[in-house]
Parts: sequence; structure tokens; C-alpha cells
Amino acid sequence: MKEKVIRYAVSDFSIKEAFEIIDLLFERGYASSCLEKNSRWIVEIFSGEEITESEISAILRNYRFSKIESLELTGINWLQKCFENFRPITVGDFYIRGSHMRSEAAPADKIIMEITAATAFGTGEHPTTSSCLIACQTFFDEKQHKTALDVGCGSGILSIALAKLGARHVYAYDNDEEATRISRENIEINRVTSRVEVIKNKNCEFDCRLYDFVVANILADPLIAISNAITSSLKEKGILVLSGFMSDENDVLQKYLSLGLKLKFRYDHKGWVTLVLKKAERRLANGTNRI
Repeated sequence: MKEKVIRYAVSDFSIKEAFEIIDLLFERGYASSCLEKNSRWIVEIFSGEEITESEISAILRNYRFSKIESLELTGINWLQKCFENFRPITVGDFYIRGSHMRSEAAPADKIIMEITAATAFGTGEHPTTSSCLIACQTFFDEKQHKTALDVGCGSGILSIALAKLGARHVYAYDNDEEATRISRENIEINRVTSRVEVIKNKNCEFDCRLYDFVVANILADPLIAISNAITSSLKEKGILVLSGFMSDENDVLQKYLSLGLKLKFRYDHKGWVTLVLKKAERRLANGTNRI
């Protein structure tokens, strides 16, 4: 599919700002990417229609930025280009590839996951996603953890991982229509539809289910805002994996510790944090653990 595409590049962001902007552009329906140059980050915005500087300024009104260029790109097969740029990656025991690479040989000792290559959101390359995958691989116990919840599932990659690790029932929540569509597509590609249910929820509302294992890879503010609901949805002795915030953001950890959870492990990767917490057993009046 060859068509005219406008590339609008803006720069001078921190890594945190760059990935926040990627998420913001995704919500507005723009394709985008980011790259590092001289310790600062450049965000590239792609559109089939002309993008004015005032439109970009309105979207990025909370960020200071410098314009690099606005360039019209023609004669390029963008779908093919996307396929070429999405190369397989290995994260722990997971081998993640585009569905277009199914015919190519994959490592026999890895858990294979296929993610739609045309979707850059949630392919395992972001530090928080890769750390969450490692945390799931390390702390998920197939014998103990039957039910799982993925809050803000995005591409569905963490839900798929949990299903392939042995979770019997995974509930994948997201408040974005496009994310739920992509998740369902990827779940079907990976043949785990019998184990994963995708649910669109508008306000991060939770049902009455209790879960053995919960993962939430979203931003710090919503993690704090729904901390009571997430904690209440976790079974006793259940595992909670939280990510989507930077190393200097300590409010998330303090909030969940104040709700009685215990920190089991902390991953720090490229300035991003992933926390693994556990919900303690309630004790009876005589001080013994509840049976």
C-alpha cells in the first residue's frame, strides 16, 4: 500500500516524556515512534494528511519541544516497512515475533508469542513491558495462580503471556476501543481465546471477581487512583505486578504498601520501574493465619 505520508518530527524530550507522548498520540489516532539522539529523545508523528504546527502544539501543550522537520514521504509501502522494522525479540523465556514471520524458524526452547506487526503498541520492546514479562515468568505459579487480571491490556501481550504460562482464566481490561480490538486479534492469533476474555471498561471499573495474579502496566496516576480496587480484587497470597512509571516516582509503591501489600521484588530497567507485590494472609483474632 503506497501512499503519501507526512512525517512530523519534534525533539528535546526525556525518555519519560517521549513514551508519555507516544501513548497520547496513540489515543488521538496517530502512528508514532521515538528514538534517542545525544541523550535526548525525538518523537516522529506520521499521518496521511497534512499536520499543522498548531495541531501538534495543541496535542503537546503540556510539553516543551523543538520542531525538527515536517517532511512528505511518498512511494513507500508503509505496511511492508512496518513489517521490516518489527524484528523478533527475546525476553526471558519469551520469543516475540510478528505474525507475518510465522513461516520462519523459531527457538524450540522458547514460548512463542505473535503480535500483529502493524501495531507498535505493546510489542515487548518498551522497558516496562519487557520487565513485566520477566516478572510474570518468574513469579507466576501455574499450580497456585488459576485466574489472572491484566489492567490496561494494550496489545494483549501480557494476557497472552499469562495464558501461555498456564493461567486458566485471564481477564484483559482496557478502556480504549482500539486496544481491545487489537488484543482480541492477537489473542486469536496466539490461539488462547479459550483462556483470555477481553473486556472494555470505561472507568477502570472492577467486577466482583478475585484474582490470583494481577498485572497493571499503566501510568503512575491511574495506578494510585485505582489502588483500592486493584488491591481488593487480589486474593490473599496473590501476586501483583505494577509498572508504567519512572524510578523517581515513589508514590505508587508507598500507596500499595499502605494498603497492606508486601514488596517481593523491584526491577529497574532504563529508568523505568516494575514492582512485584504480594497480598498477605489475613490473621484471626488469636494471631494465627486463616485456614
